[in-house]
Formats: sequence, C-alpha cells, structure tokens
Amino acid sequence: MQVPARRAGLGLLFLAVLVDLIGFGIVLPVLPFYASDFGASGFQTGLLYATYSLVQLVMAPLWGRFSDHVGRRPVIIVGLLGSALAYTVFARADSLALLFLSRAVGGIGGSTIPVAQAYIADVTPPGHRAGGLGLIGAAFGLGFVVGPALGGILHGLSPGSPAAPGYTAAALCLFNALAALAWLPESRRPGIPRARSRFNLGAALAEAGKSRQIRLILAGYLCITMAFATLQPTLPLLASERFGMGTRQAGYLFALLGIVSVIVQGGLVRRLVPRFGELRVLRASGIPLCLGLLLLSAATTTPLLLCGLVLVGIGYGGSIPSVLALLSRATRPKRQGAVLGLGQSVGSLARVLSPALAGALFDIRLGLPYVAGAALMLTAVIFVVGLAQPGEADP
Repeated sequence: MQVPARRAGLGLLFLAVLVDLIGFGIVLPVLPFYASDFGASGFQTGLLYATYSLVQLVMAPLWGRFSDHVGRRPVIIVGLLGSALAYTVFARADSLALLFLSRAVGGIGGSTIPVAQAYIADVTPPGHRAGGLGLIGAAFGLGFVVGPALGGILHGLSPGSPAAPGYTAAALCLFNALAALAWLPESRRPGIPRARSRFNLGAALAEAGKSRQIRLILAGYLCITMAFATLQPTLPLLASERFGMGTRQAGYLFALLGIVSVIVQGGLVRRLVPRFGELRVLRASGIPLCLGLLLLSAATTTPLLLCGLVLVGIGYGGSIPSVLALLSRATRPKRQGAVLGLGQSVGSLARVLSPALAGALFDIRLGLPYVAGAALMLTAVIFVVGLAQPGEADP
C-alpha cells in the first residue's frame, strides 16, 4: 500500500514542480528584453536575475528547516502562492523598479525546490535517489521546453508589455497551488517525532563542516551552477546582438536546452547512475558542459550556436542530479531538509554572483561570459576529483 502512495506522491510532486517551472520559464526569455526597454544595461539585467537568487539564498534554508518541522506539503503550497503573486507583479510592471520587486517576491516563492528534493529523499531509498532527483531535473528541463517557447509566443500578444506572459505564469502557479492542496500527500513519516527533525541552519553548517565529502560537493555544485547561470541573462541578448533573433527565437533556444536536459536527466541519468555511480556520471558530464560554453563564446553561425547549447544541455543535465544525489547520500536522514536547503543556498549564491558577473562581462565582450563559465567548470572538475563514490550503506 505504501509503494503506490509513494509513487502517486512523486507523480503529483513532479507535476507541481513542472507547472511552477513552466511559469518561471515563461518569464525567462522575455525578461532581458523588457529590462532593455526600461534602459537596463547588461549588468543591470544580470542584477535582476541575481535579486531572485539573493532572496532564495536567504529563504531556502529557512524553508528547509520549516518543512522539517511542519511537513513538506504546506511549504510547497505556500511557495506556489508566492510565485503566483510575483508573476502578477511582473505582469503589471511599468518600470525597472517593479521588475526588481517581482523578482524579489518570486525568489521567496521559488525557494522551495530543496523542500521538493527533501520530499523525494523522504520517499525513495538511498540507491534510487539520483533517479528520483532526476525527476526534479526533468521538471526543470520540461519547464525550459514549454515555458520559454510559450513566453515567446505570449510576448506577441502584448508587445512591449509583460502582461500576457506574467498573468499566464501567475494563473499556472495559482492552479498548481490549488491542485497540490487537493491531492499532494505529505511525505513525512508519522513515526518520526518532530523534535528529532527540528534543527537550524547552524546544524546544517556544522554537518558540512564535519564532512569533507559534503564540502567538496558543495564547492563543485557552486562552480557548476555558476557556469550554467552565465546563460540566463546573456543568451537572449547574445541571440539578438550576434544573430538578430527576437524574443520568440530566444525562447526556442532555451527550449532546446530543456529538451536535451529532459532526455539526459529524465532518461540517461536514471540508467547510467546504477551502472557507473553518481561520481563517474558527474565527472563525465563536465566535458560537454565546458566544451559547449567555449563553443557558445566563439559561435558565429546558428548551427554552431545550437551545437553549443546541446553540449551545455548534456553536461548540465548529467551533472546536477548526480551532484545532488551525492549530497543527499552524504547526509544523515534527519538532516536532509536542512543540508539540501544549504545546497540550494549554495546554488542561489552561484546565481547571485554569476548573472551580475556575466552581465558585466557581456558589456565588455559578447562571448566573454561563456569563457568565464568554462573556467568555472574546470574548477569544478578539480573539486570533483577529490570526491568518493558512496557505498550502498548510506548514512
């Protein structure tokens, strides 16, 4: 009886994360163009993305801790409602200041991904967590497929205004919150006393401080995420400046990344990890990600641009579920919420630093952000070399 319930919970969680990320994806390709309409430079556009992640940096461990205390389900629902509010503000934005406000509110709602990851850790055995976490990655990928393409199309309904993309994303998140309220089951086992699961960020930092494995995983995760995050504020601008593409075409570029990510995270990772282990998959994934970024920096034709994006999608799609699974397996069960929340904070820190840096580098030279991203991937490889593949007996 428990296995079907767990599968149903994972399916509903996947749909909840997917719809939320479709809303995020709708905004992704249009935000740089709207910011540019309000006179934003590349650096200011990067700061828009950094604002979202800065709020996540603060909120993610708090949501993780709170979910350990009250359960995963209510936190996921509140996050969806916060995202709906953020996209409503985005839809009504008529200045750069309101765009920044919408990103800040969105960061609050979008900080619950580690809670979804902890949900998966609650209901899956250690050896299958990479596959379960790959579902979150697949939701990200599908969100990148549907969301950006839809955002580009919706932009045509309200040219020069964020109304149509914003209201559509808000409606999706509101519907998603209501669906989760009605059908998403709680993942926390009732037999675990709440007093044992309640802890704070300091405890998570202490856990990381005692484990060299966790420290190396977090350092690698920081560099990988920074490398990939160079794309978010700059790819639409690069497509416009170098290839004369508009909002719809920029949405299709992000959709291509999503398609590749879905194939790798939702399919290949689930098959490769049981055979080779998370660590080997993570190490191998660094090669196409680094090469793809270098190709983007030098691409002067559309086929080279698309080839670079495919390589980036392969590398990122293989590395993220593997590194998150390694983090989960290096953590004691009662610390899952906070340590995964700490991991999300590290990812948020990367997305604070990288977009602003990428925007500033883009103002200097179009391809420079991707050269920096490739250098970050090489740094991540150095950290990954020092990791050990966990055995079947996990903490």
